[in-house]
Amino acid sequence: MVELKTQLLEKLTQKSMDVEALARAMEFDPVILKLYLVRDDYPIPNRIVKKIEEVLAN
Repeated sequence: MVELKTQLLEKLTQKSMDVEALARAMEFDPVILKLYLVRDDYPIPNRIVKKIEEVLAN
């Protein structure tokens, strides 16, 4: 799970976005999203990962 979170954060950095901008684009609570993206073994729900990847793909 740490690898997935690291990859998502790298893509976020490449897009020059912060977590709050990502949360707005996803229409998601930024506080909760920040907690999901902490580099730990706690899993991110697949639906959240899918939304993040959709936003970062555009």
